[in-house]
Amino acid sequence: MRYPFATISTLAWRNLWRNSRRTLIMLAAIAVGVWAMIFMAALMRGMTDQMVRNGLQTLPGEVQVHQRDYRADPSVVNSMAPPSRGLLAALLEPPVTAWAGRVRVPAVISSERGSRSVTLLGVDPAAELILGSLPEKIVAGRALDAPADRGVVIGASLARRLETGLGKRVVLMSQDTDNNVVDRGVRVVGIYHARLQGNEDRFVYAGRAAVQGLLGIGDAISEIAITGDDYRRVQ
Repeated sequence: MRYPFATISTLAWRNLWRNSRRTLIMLAAIAVGVWAMIFMAALMRGMTDQMVRNGLQTLPGEVQVHQRDYRADPSVVNSMAPPSRGLLAALLEPPVTAWAGRVRVPAVISSERGSRSVTLLGVDPAAELILGSLPEKIVAGRALDAPADRGVVIGASLARRLETGLGKRVVLMSQDTDNNVVDRGVRVVGIYHARLQGNEDRFVYAGRAAVQGLLGIGDAISEIAITGDDYRRVQ
């Protein structure tokens, strides 16, 4: 015997509310479960997106341009000329929103109390500020103000390890294109705090022109970091 749909619907509805307490508990459990699934999915997506953004803002940028052999040997020997002509024109057009040329070389920083191996970054503060890759929080002193700034900004953890501080003199040592050791005494003009302590120990910031002068490389740079309007469009 076939029952009409209206009859079946009526019986089902009455059966649901025969025990209203049980029905309400089931509905509440289903609602909570669905809400929890949506919340966790949104939370994980937000965390992943934030991790990607944090990683991109910690110097790399969404795209990097290097001299062909730089990744295998990130020394000053594998520097390149600053962007010009076609590349420069492309960097000034959408979807590129910001770019910066840097000098990035291995170095040693020494104080009266010790020395550490670091990555020396010669930066253009104005370009890096737009790119969003400068240290987020200066806890003492000031940030770099120009490519020719002759001071350095170091991490708080590195300052503790070297037992140095704001206004103190440190020595930077690296190699020039002839593999000769070059060094220069500089003042610590700023101390920064990073989300990762490893970054505080690793990165030392200086003016790009000052680092180029130390290494004797003219206007050459190590890398170009680029960001666009949406990192998900990078291919």
